[in-house]
Amino acid sequence: MSIDNLTLLTGRTIQQGVALEGSKTSKENVRACGICMFDKDDFKKLDCIPGTPVKVITDFGEVVVYSVVSDEGPHPGTIFIPMGPWANQVVNPDSLSCGTPTFKGMKARVEVIQNGKVLNALDLMRLLMEA
Repeated sequence: MSIDNLTLLTGRTIQQGVALEGSKTSKENVRACGICMFDKDDFKKLDCIPGTPVKVITDFGEVVVYSVVSDEGPHPGTIFIPMGPWANQVVNPDSLSCGTPTFKGMKARVEVIQNGKVLNALDLMRLLMEA
């Protein structure tokens, strides 16, 4: 199952800050940042259970993350990935001469990946270095 024409936002979260107190390489960091949050009605369209891996695809890249139903909303058509190595795979790298990538407003597609694996930060970086 998949959903097209979503708008991807990224940003900081409290859960992310708490997880980073431990380690960027911890399982807690993956659970705090290696996720994609969905509006509850959009999530129903995926026809899966929370925690199912999904592939988020933009014009700038793709990444597999865990699916999560957002507690906030409604925000139909908008998905959110906390800032970090997972979000960095799909954001617009163009800094528009200000030195910061474009972290908000990318068009995205999401596909359910039933047997997908969400990589930890180190494995994600290793994969990128091999490419």
